Amino acid sequence: MERLSGARMSRAEVRSLRVARPDGAVIAAEAIGSAEHPFVLLVAGGESSMDWWRPEFCDLIADRGLCVVRYDQRGMGETTLGPPGTRLDGLSVSVDDAIAVLDAAGASDANWVGFSAGGWVAQLAALDHPERVRALTLVSTSPTMFEADPDLPGAVARMQEVWANPMPQPDWSDPNAVIEYHVDVDRDYAGDEFDEVHDRAIWTDTVRRSPGMHRDEGGPDVMEDAPRWRERLGEIRVPTTVVHGTADPVFPIGNGEALARDIPGARFVPLPGGGHELPPAAWGAVVEAVAATRASA
Repeated sequence: MERLSGARMSRAEVRSLRVARPDGAVIAAEAIGSAEHPFVLLVAGGESSMDWWRPEFCDLIADRGLCVVRYDQRGMGETTLGPPGTRLDGLSVSVDDAIAVLDAAGASDANWVGFSAGGWVAQLAALDHPERVRALTLVSTSPTMFEADPDLPGAVARMQEVWANPMPQPDWSDPNAVIEYHVDVDRDYAGDEFDEVHDRAIWTDTVRRSPGMHRDEGGPDVMEDAPRWRERLGEIRVPTTVVHGTADPVFPIGNGEALARDIPGARFVPLPGGGHELPPAAWGAVVEAVAATRASA
C-alpha cells in the first residue's frame, strides 16, 4: 500500500496532544488508536521529532489492537522549549516528559519502545516508575550512556571520525538545505545499507512542521546530571525484548547483548545488517517484538 510522506491512510483514530511542562515547555504528541486499547509509548533518540516514527510504522502497531503514542523531543518539531531562564534538559527531564505524555494520553502504563537515548529513558522509567511500565522493547541502545565499561564496545572508528570532524552547518533558513544536511549526517549512522528515501521522508516532515528547527531559541539553561543505572538493571521485572542491528556503528551489537544479559529474562533479537536506524526493512521484527513482549505482559 502506497502512502504519501506524512499522510495517514489508516482508519485508526488520531488524537493530537499538547502537554505543558513545569518549566514552560509544551510537548507536542499524538495518540494513534483507541484509548480503550493497551498503550505503546514510542521514545525516540535525542533531538528527534515524532516524525522519526513513521506513520506507517505506527499503523502496523495500532493494527495489533494497541494505542500508539509518539511525541516531539524538546527542541524538535512542534515542541516548544519554554521561556529563556527556565529551560531544562537531561535524562531525568526526558523521563518526566515521557510520563507526562502518558498522562495526557490517558494511559496508566504502557509498553515503552525506546530507541538509542530513548532506550535509556525507558530503562530509567522501568526502574524509577515501575508502575508506569508494562513491558520494554529496547532498540539500538545500551545499558549505560557513554561510559567506557570494559565489556561494552565503543563506537566504530568511522563514527568517531565523523564526530571529531562534523559537517559544516547548513543555511538554517533554507528548508531544502536543512533536509539535505540531516540526510547526509544520518548516512553515517546506517548499517549495511542506507534507506535514503525513508530518511528523507523523516526530515521533510520534521522541517515542514518546524521550519526554523528552533535554531533561534537557544539551548537549555540547566542540564541535569544523568545517573548511572546499569547496576540496577537486575531490578527490572517486566517482559523485555532487546532489538539490535548487527552493524550498529554507534552502539556495536555487544551493547545490546550486554543489555539483554543484565535484564532478567530479556529476549535478544538481532537485526542482520542493521545500523543505528529504524528503516522499513526492520519494522516487521520490531513490531513483532512489541506485540510479543506486550502479550507476555
